[in-house]
Amino acid sequence: MFCPRCGVENTAENKFCKSCGSTLGAAGGAQGAAAAAPQAVPAQTAQWQAPPPPPGVTAPPAAGLPPAPPPGMVPMVYQAYPGGPQQVYYVPAAQAHPQHIQSGFLDGMRSKIRMLSSTEALEGFSLKEMFKQVFTHHGTDAVEEYIMVGTSRTTPPLDQVETGWPKPWMFFRLLGILGISFIGLAVLFHFTMNEKTVPAILFLGAFAVPLTTLVLIYEMNTPRNVSLVMVGKLFIVGGLTGLCTAMLAYMVPICGNIPGIVEESAKLLAVLLVARSVRYKYQLNGILFGATVGAGFACFETCGYGFDQILQTLTQVIQAGQVANGFPTAEGISAAVQNMMTNLVLRGVESPLGHVAWTAIAAGAFWRVKGDKPTSPAMLLDTRFLKAFAIPVLMHTTWDLSILIPTLPTILAAFILPAVTGLITWYVLFGLVQQGLQQVKQEQVAHLQNTVANVEATLGLGTVRPPMPPMSPVPVA
Repeated sequence: MFCPRCGVENTAENKFCKSCGSTLGAAGGAQGAAAAAPQAVPAQTAQWQAPPPPPGVTAPPAAGLPPAPPPGMVPMVYQAYPGGPQQVYYVPAAQAHPQHIQSGFLDGMRSKIRMLSSTEALEGFSLKEMFKQVFTHHGTDAVEEYIMVGTSRTTPPLDQVETGWPKPWMFFRLLGILGISFIGLAVLFHFTMNEKTVPAILFLGAFAVPLTTLVLIYEMNTPRNVSLVMVGKLFIVGGLTGLCTAMLAYMVPICGNIPGIVEESAKLLAVLLVARSVRYKYQLNGILFGATVGAGFACFETCGYGFDQILQTLTQVIQAGQVANGFPTAEGISAAVQNMMTNLVLRGVESPLGHVAWTAIAAGAFWRVKGDKPTSPAMLLDTRFLKAFAIPVLMHTTWDLSILIPTLPTILAAFILPAVTGLITWYVLFGLVQQGLQQVKQEQVAHLQNTVANVEATLGLGTVRPPMPPMSPVPVA
């Protein structure tokens, strides 16, 4: 039975709607079903159950409802269990559906983010469906064929490109391999105290998660037209170019107060310098290029932070007199490596929310403007790019608020701000990925239409021919 006022489905035993409190009946239920058919009822409304009546509020008798609720009040229904007796009472309208108010606030925030990034609401997106292939077995041949793409002979034809949400799985394998290797070396150092394992621990800890995030976005590039050679070139050359550019910019005193603008501009500049070819025309290509440079930047930067932790700890150890034969004691070296690993783990956990995704957004927004045209400075002034580029700059600046405001609480600076900015960043990134998938689909349609037109022209199906004259009878001998 459906409510004639709000369209919410109720059980046959209910005399009053569990959502709005309207009287239900046979006629009302029929009318409610007809009224509710063309309308999409929110899932939250259908599942919502009113709380018990607050103290001091007397529920009206179940025999009927007053003709109209008191001013500023709305009817609420209390039902202890499904199908049980109902009690109707009134509460202020502002308190009636707090979850709806919260949902409206979130919807408004998402709408503003989409407007700034020039993207649409996500359609058909599900994390469960997206990662359903993670634990599926893939043989060695499947792995090799999966990654050996992007060359003139291994790029799939346009009509074979998937335009639905991708289902990546290889990134998880890489995370497992690098993660287990990092843990194994850390355990080996703990038992042997062999300092020769420290460089490997440093590089594995710095590279594991950014590389894994890069492979995840590599799998989202459904045209499969970017080779691993191009990815490696962008990772090394682009990452180092972005890092060196940012370091040179920080020599200007004022740049130290605007890390978001400096580093995001440096990384985007590295993308544009390394990936200039018009061969890569898809927005998904730009997202992958940005993620690659961002991953390289993040790995090399984290290596620097990890090494800095070792130097700082060893300096403190020496100053504290923990020295034997002119060298730091084993306990001092162990403390330095432990501090390094703590820093690596923290930065690794947060790295998918930072540089990789930020640069992917910036480059993806630029490729949305660039397309198959040569890069020009005028594209950097396009409003579609500038508004979207403001998002990673703002997210980066918010992330680094602890640098500008050292008095921020540790839990806010280290956990809350990265989590909030990370959610916004990936919401925008998925919106750009969806746009990229739509671009590929539109090109597939255009390619098919062009093929059909060529076939019709070749066969003469697109022209109107005059009727053929009647054939004269063939004489029979």
